[in-house]
Amino acid sequence: MTPVVSRRRADDRRAVRRGRGALGAARSGLLRLAFGVFAASLLVCALPAKAESPASPPPSASAAAAQAVVRLGDAQVVTLRRGRGGVALAERARLATSALEKASRRAGPDDVRVEAADGVAVLYAGEVPFLQLDAQDAALANDASLEVHAAAAAARARDALAAERRRSQIANTVLSLSLVVFLSLVAVFVGRKLGEFVERARAAVERNAHRVPGLRVRDIEVMRPALVRSALDVGLGVMRWVVLGAVAYAWLVVVLSLFESTRGYTEKLTGFVLGPLSGLMGRVAGALPLVIVFIIAAAATAVLVRFVGLFFASVARGETSVEWLSADLAPATSALARGGIVVAALVFAAPVVIGEREGALGRAGLVLVAALGLGAVPLLASGAAGAIVLFGRRLRVGDHVEIAGRAGRVVAVDLLSVRLVEAGGGEVRVPHLAALWHPTRVLGARARARFELVVAASAPPDRVLAVLLEASRELASDPQIELTSMDAGGARWVVEADCEAPESRALFQAHVAAALARAEIPLGGGRGA
Repeated sequence: MTPVVSRRRADDRRAVRRGRGALGAARSGLLRLAFGVFAASLLVCALPAKAESPASPPPSASAAAAQAVVRLGDAQVVTLRRGRGGVALAERARLATSALEKASRRAGPDDVRVEAADGVAVLYAGEVPFLQLDAQDAALANDASLEVHAAAAAARARDALAAERRRSQIANTVLSLSLVVFLSLVAVFVGRKLGEFVERARAAVERNAHRVPGLRVRDIEVMRPALVRSALDVGLGVMRWVVLGAVAYAWLVVVLSLFESTRGYTEKLTGFVLGPLSGLMGRVAGALPLVIVFIIAAAATAVLVRFVGLFFASVARGETSVEWLSADLAPATSALARGGIVVAALVFAAPVVIGEREGALGRAGLVLVAALGLGAVPLLASGAAGAIVLFGRRLRVGDHVEIAGRAGRVVAVDLLSVRLVEAGGGEVRVPHLAALWHPTRVLGARARARFELVVAASAPPDRVLAVLLEASRELASDPQIELTSMDAGGARWVVEADCEAPESRALFQAHVAAALARAEIPLGGGRGA
């Protein structure tokens, strides 16, 4: 079996390697495709347009030697057959072609015009004159007049400019689409790499969790290592989304700027996003000294709150002893003191720091305190009642009480609730606010057990009373026996006594029933049987 398992594992590893190789080849192929499209678009932009003039038979060698063609791309604008003003024929055609090509970058078909003066017709493309014609050029071209010759040359120049513009638009569109595909791939690649970086960083923090230190100011621990790790995790997540948002915004701005129809939205988008951001940065820069002072004050408040919490925690653990505070009251006092520090910082210290008692920050602190107060009215009411109970020693740990219909032994008292252990062993937390609507019965250090029973009417009452008292004193203290009613169905007795714990009530009742059975006192009918 071992060779078979080894071969299977080797096959699995080879399959995994082939899968990874196929995935890598797919990525490489996608990138090569994007670069191929981009290169093809550049080639299309570089290729000249096809000539749109009708085909004509090639001129003879002698005719070609005596003429030169002014061109725009592959389109023939005019054929020159002589030099002019001391400029050779070939040089004249070259200068005209160069001037027309330069003018075509800014001029369109409608910008071509002819201006004639003193027997010379000048052809313009926009503001650039690119050719001068006279009557002798018209005669060599077998045209009826100079006006006809110049008009025909201008018409061909318009057609050439229109063809050049169409070619340029097609090339620009292809190039823009290629850039959109390429930039989309780049944005996806950056987003994926950023996600991988964030995941690796989170994994590194998790692996080295024991090495992440807490934030300390001298001997005071302001932030625990667990909180620092949580802050790092949240910071990495926020950084990921911020960078992804920046990449998406840059991609959208560049893509919109590539096309003529959407170029106007680029300015609107830039103004919509960068305008408020630049204004905010300007206001932040103007308020930078105040921001620094506010951060220092907030840090000082945080350090003070942390120091107070550590001091009262030390008192609660018994490490620090003070005469005016016991250990059981330290947690509640710590909560009140820290809450008071925060409220005082918002209401009183903040206006002093900013220098304006009626400023926006001071009003914001008051509004925040008021909102928190309104939203936490039940919590504050329970806390106020709890402070009275706790600091007034109304309830003590170990007392047996009944609060809002729940009975049990007190195991802890804090600002918000009383924790009871019921007879069944479960813990119940009764908020102090319930004591404002329901009475509280304090039974003391011993639980009070009370139950009813009915014995037969034939049993002598004095003998029944003696048996009940003797049985009650054996397991409880301070027994109280009461005969509430008697009829033909039996005599109804109420037995009440103090027990050590809630769970001893059942033992007490069973002991009383066993004592009645030993005394041969039968139970009667009725509700208490």
